[in-house]
Amino acid sequence: MSVAPDARPVAVVGAGWAGLTAALALARAGHPVHLLDSAAVAGGRARSLTLDGTTLDNGQHILVGACEAALAQIRSVGVDPEQAFHALPFGLELRAADGTEALRLNPASPRLPALGRALYAALKTEPLGVRLRATLGAVGLLHGPLHQDRPVRAWLQYHHQPPALIERLWEPLCLAIMNTPLRSASARVFREVLREALTHGPEAARLLLPAQPLGAIYPEPAVAELRQHGATIDLGRRVRRITARGAPGAPDPTGSGASPVTLEDRGGQRIEARAVILATTPAAAAGLLPPDEDLDDTRDRINELGARSICTVYLRYPHPLPAELPPLLGLLGQYGQWAVPRRVAGHPEWVAVVTSAADDAAPMDADTRCATVADELARCVPGLDTPVARHAVCERRATFDARCGVDARRPQPRTPRPGVVLAGDYLIPGLPSTLEAAVRSGLESAHLLMEDLS
Repeated sequence: MSVAPDARPVAVVGAGWAGLTAALALARAGHPVHLLDSAAVAGGRARSLTLDGTTLDNGQHILVGACEAALAQIRSVGVDPEQAFHALPFGLELRAADGTEALRLNPASPRLPALGRALYAALKTEPLGVRLRATLGAVGLLHGPLHQDRPVRAWLQYHHQPPALIERLWEPLCLAIMNTPLRSASARVFREVLREALTHGPEAARLLLPAQPLGAIYPEPAVAELRQHGATIDLGRRVRRITARGAPGAPDPTGSGASPVTLEDRGGQRIEARAVILATTPAAAAGLLPPDEDLDDTRDRINELGARSICTVYLRYPHPLPAELPPLLGLLGQYGQWAVPRRVAGHPEWVAVVTSAADDAAPMDADTRCATVADELARCVPGLDTPVARHAVCERRATFDARCGVDARRPQPRTPRPGVVLAGDYLIPGLPSTLEAAVRSGLESAHLLMEDLS
């Protein structure tokens, strides 16, 4: 691919995983890049932070082996995923609020595919007829036709999934994957994720828990490589307005020599660019799109996606957590839904407790949220000490709302305004807000823009 001699950069607004991926693709192809983000550190909604002198993350992220684009991108910046993540065969343990076992899927006995083992574990106490109908129905879930999207709960009921199976397996998985409640989550998107993770063998179904801070796994080495390519990195600089005048490289009809795209920051300073990739959150992208009528439909589609929050409570105990505590523990009927001991990341005294779709729960301030989670975990895991530190990290717009019909309403990455391209995890049909979707989108948007620039 030839690179035009125009020395003006391509601006990438947003240094999350989508923006970093897009910026790297452009820089590797020889395009000058100017990366901007309002935050002081790169990584977006999957970045590192420091609490009580410990480097943690702004949320507990878990990949699966099927996240091929994300893992390939991590390798491309010189990080070995086998070292960066602690890999586990697909397995689940869920406990009720009193600590009694609700479901145990043993990862050490893969005699059946991941889905078959999950069904066996969840249905073993059900009558034979219920088990047969549910198992046949689960096959239909993944392989039968889905001509029209529907809410996940209605879809599960149509395929004869009994209430106990929905409660013990499908609902926890849906919340963790989609960050959207069963009553409204898109069956089409949920099915696509299940297919990718659970029907392509044990490697695709592996759970990958970060063994290092997220910043060290991708954002920091990505920024370092961008600097090596000569990219301008502006962290802590907020863009407030974008003006787009015409196609990249097209003649200037006014004769003024104006750039196709101008960005203005909060202080009024301007950046002249050949084009821009908006790799921000959906809400920020809608606000930054130039106020032109030809972008109204794009703006409306973005705004209709909505947003869902995720809250993570970090608890630090005076001693390492019990060794028998599984690396991933589901919590049924509690405010916190998944507990992830941080020992694989080198912090054995810490645990992260995640609440997906937190906007559905009763409103709580940070202190109440931490106390609630700590009390629930103490009842569920006997023998825990009293935590010596508590921190709540809530991302109010952690994901878009992956509700029924969302695929039909997603905007296209290439907007009607030449030189303005979108990137973000909300743009990839069939996927919810995940790091895999962010990386795929960053690659796609960079390649679309390079076609326009060539």
